[in-house]
Amino acid sequence: MKKLGSLALAALMVTALSISASAANSYKAATGTPTIDGKMDDAYKAAEAISISNNLKSAGDGKTSGTARVLWDDKNIYVFFDITDPILSDKAAATYWQADSVEFFLDLAAAPGDITTINAGQYTAQGPVPGAEFGWNGRGQHWDTGSKTATYKSVVTDKGYAVEMVIPWGSNYTPKADAVIGVAFHINSDEDGKSGTREGEYFAGDAAAQEKAWSSTEAYDKLTLTSERYVAPVEQEETKTPDTADMGLIAAIASLAASGAAVLNLKKRK
Repeated sequence: MKKLGSLALAALMVTALSISASAANSYKAATGTPTIDGKMDDAYKAAEAISISNNLKSAGDGKTSGTARVLWDDKNIYVFFDITDPILSDKAAATYWQADSVEFFLDLAAAPGDITTINAGQYTAQGPVPGAEFGWNGRGQHWDTGSKTATYKSVVTDKGYAVEMVIPWGSNYTPKADAVIGVAFHINSDEDGKSGTREGEYFAGDAAAQEKAWSSTEAYDKLTLTSERYVAPVEQEETKTPDTADMGLIAAIASLAASGAAVLNLKKRK
């Protein structure tokens, strides 16, 4: 009985560990409407910085990583990717994931499933590589309509590149504060700089579980649409302390005033 009990306990521990390993991460989006120019507006400062560094492909050198921040309003969801990548692709690829690019996966359906049959989508945007022209790669029921009006901007930065996306919610979803949606964040890294090969794949969530994010939303992470909003700090007016020269001038003026008063009193007495 003791042996059976030990085996049962071990099985439960293995099960718990496997569940824990694949458990969805939880992130927070802030409220705001940024300008889509590839530069991080202050509004994003209120959103959680989501790390994208879980390497899926063993060929990846691990030098690529990034963060994503998310904003939302009543019409759109906004995603800002800030990517560290020491070597950018030498040219664009017809299939975006074969060159430096980022992917945002969105699930607005009530239950997980195949993204081609539910309100979900994969949005793949090119990095700022030579020859890249605006356009989306992707798939999914949401992408089929959303990609027609969604847009993004990619720019080179001093450490790699940035991509900013704006994607409409669509007519089949109404966002509200504290709602929770499914998401996944992904970087395709062309680490040798030769377009046409993808050496690294990096995810914010469980890389092995989200490898099929382009097909199923089962392993997506959770994003809460909070009502938090960036508030610019109020600048305090600096109170200037009089320096030594100023103090000397004030003392001289006071002395003259006192002398003048003394003379005036003397004249009155006469």
